[in-house]
Amino acid sequence: MDPEKLGARRRNPGIIEPVFGRKPKEPPEGYVDDGVVPGSVGPLKYDGAVFARALELIVENKPGLAGGRFSSIQGRYEAIRGQADALMADLIEKFETRTGFDKPGRADLSNLVREAFGENTGDAAAKALAQAWSGTAEHLRLMYNAAGGSIGRIENWGLPQAHDAHAVRKAGRQKWVEFVTPRLDLAKMIDETTGRPFTPQALVRALNDVFDTISTNGLNMPLKNDGEGLSALARRRADSRFLMFRSADDWMAYQQSFGDADPFSVMLGHADEIARDIATMQVLGPNPAAQWKWLVRTAKAEAAKEEAAGVVGAIDKAEGNVVTANNMLGHFGGELQRPVSGWIAQLGASTRNLATAAKLGSALLSDIPTAGIYGAYARKFVGLSTSGDMTRLVNLLNPADGSGRQTARRSGFIIETASDGLIRSTNDNLRLMTVGERLDGGFNAFTRRMPTAMLRVTGLTAWDAARKRSFQAEFMGALHDRRGKTIADLASGDTEDKAFAGWLKARGFTDQDWASIRAAPVWEPRPGAQFLRPMDIPDQELALRLAEAITTETKMAVPQGTLWSKAKLVGAERPGTVWGELRRNWAQFRSFNLTATSLWVEEMALRGQKGGMTPLVGTAAHLAPLMFYLTVGGALAIQLREITKGNDPKPMNEPRFWAAAMLQGGGLGVLADAIFASEARAGKSSQAAAFGAVGQMAADAYDLTAGNAVEISEGQRKGKTLGEATEGANIGRDASKFVRSWTPGNSIWWARAAWNRAVMDNLQRLLDPEAEDDFERQRKRMKRENGQEQWWGVGTSAPERAPDLSNAIAPAA
Repeated sequence: MDPEKLGARRRNPGIIEPVFGRKPKEPPEGYVDDGVVPGSVGPLKYDGAVFARALELIVENKPGLAGGRFSSIQGRYEAIRGQADALMADLIEKFETRTGFDKPGRADLSNLVREAFGENTGDAAAKALAQAWSGTAEHLRLMYNAAGGSIGRIENWGLPQAHDAHAVRKAGRQKWVEFVTPRLDLAKMIDETTGRPFTPQALVRALNDVFDTISTNGLNMPLKNDGEGLSALARRRADSRFLMFRSADDWMAYQQSFGDADPFSVMLGHADEIARDIATMQVLGPNPAAQWKWLVRTAKAEAAKEEAAGVVGAIDKAEGNVVTANNMLGHFGGELQRPVSGWIAQLGASTRNLATAAKLGSALLSDIPTAGIYGAYARKFVGLSTSGDMTRLVNLLNPADGSGRQTARRSGFIIETASDGLIRSTNDNLRLMTVGERLDGGFNAFTRRMPTAMLRVTGLTAWDAARKRSFQAEFMGALHDRRGKTIADLASGDTEDKAFAGWLKARGFTDQDWASIRAAPVWEPRPGAQFLRPMDIPDQELALRLAEAITTETKMAVPQGTLWSKAKLVGAERPGTVWGELRRNWAQFRSFNLTATSLWVEEMALRGQKGGMTPLVGTAAHLAPLMFYLTVGGALAIQLREITKGNDPKPMNEPRFWAAAMLQGGGLGVLADAIFASEARAGKSSQAAAFGAVGQMAADAYDLTAGNAVEISEGQRKGKTLGEATEGANIGRDASKFVRSWTPGNSIWWARAAWNRAVMDNLQRLLDPEAEDDFERQRKRMKRENGQEQWWGVGTSAPERAPDLSNAIAPAA
């Protein structure tokens, strides 16, 4: 898409049909009313607070029948970021991190930086990559201005600045100003109060203001009467480019001392942040905070009118929806992820990172058996074929053939694996971590890399990305294959065509929209592979709407954490407080469960109601087959995990196995484990497990330290010597179990049994004089409680035999 053709900002027409028979009061002067009015958000008859519920969907739309026909902030951000990633595909492919740690050569990007600043290095590859970056940045600048922003064009602008508030504060005002001043290109810096270059005195005042803004994270900005900062979102990006450096070397020197020394991260970070700003302005206008306040007031007013008309509970429902929507918006913009106390936030994030690296090594085995079930249902709902899905998935996963992944990177959807392993669901603060925090908290800098590396090494990152890309490719293929049919033709066609037509209507695409989509040029990345790519549609707004709709629907095929689930689990608690960290510890690993459960239950209720059933009957009728398939998938996941531990499969002739399989299939693996033992994962009580992985870690740490101290003290009180009391406390065994449970990477599925037998068992022998007796007790307990034996027994140096698969059906006596 040609960024020069973006033109001036275009306001969207109203896109939600009124359900109250009238529109709310017109917004004040300067506000926008681009369709965000009360309306039908799906076929389900929601009782009251319809507008307030729509606020949640304005922040983040839902897939399936529960979604609205309008654009959401999160969805629009994903569509815009997808376009940017496609434009930067060559750059991302060259420097994308594949292990979670820096790729060799990634830190040495000086030639690329120099080319970006207009210097001729003679490096053709660096020049091409710099052009890809410059084209993407210009595309985003024009989109930003078209949305109502104001960023001027600067020749040889170079790269954005990533300011580190901690490092700036630590240096102090005078040192920072003295460092920056000789490196600035004053000819490019214009004093807005005079329209001319800065005088020395004016420059000092301006730099002092910049220092205050950076060091206080903008809290020094004056306030208007309504509490909003004078610097609206439409001006934010222009403010961030105030400092203009003379050369690439000056920019690199500043980033090394007061920013981010990795240009690749700076470029991706800039694209991510400006995409968020563009999305927010496109949905809410150039002053989104004021616009949002008006929407909230209107939603509450409409709820009050509903309750006055006899809708009981409308006001209370609206209050709950507003709180959730506000929290969703706060998490999207980052306001609710800004730490209150840096060291508390770092400690909490580091602990969760360690827990993730230790506990999710076998998550792939839990996902594979159920992934096809979610994908098949999601494809059926929108009229996509599942026949070629496995072939495309294998191609995307094939390490020897990167053509499928190269095509996916240019498709116009987010390349999630590019952002330095940006796994947001397991890294609450990654986007806010800065150079200063890394210098002060090196351990945190190390731990935040570990989950990314572990998820990549186990194959989960590649698997998750392949599933999303496969679904999106299937969707683009379906758009191409149906370009010869009108919506009416589709609606009278076969089952798949009817479902596809229903999806188009549910997402608000009109006959005219579909005609424009069908007229887009065919994208053929390789012979015979023909797609209709949203970003090739000339109408920018329509292109973004289509990309957003496909991306949102992908979340039905590949359930993932959402802003809604984060708002429900974490609320408005910021990191860096005791309660905020406790909430995040409790929420860890629960986001998927909450999202998948709520999304699919609601979808099945809607489909049942669409067929004339009551919500309860419809949910049961449509959910029962899904739960059956998920239970079978959960059973397979349990057995795969047992085998990788060195155990034979669990007997499947017991009700508790199928209860655990049902929970496992729904993503509740902790509860599935609890069914099989009086102790939950890592050998701790279910009470500790209720507080999440960090709660288990804390319980283990307590047993190892204070618990043993109490036991030793109790032994001495009973007359034992210190040596006798210490020996009876089994400190060595507790220490070895703690290391076994919490060593990052200990649960990697393809190395789990070998690691435990070769390393951890021998460590226990070194620390625990009664290790062999403990090994024997473990074997007997497993046989007695679970009806299992081991194909690679605990305490043995090599496998004794192959896994006994027959134990699943006919367990030995």
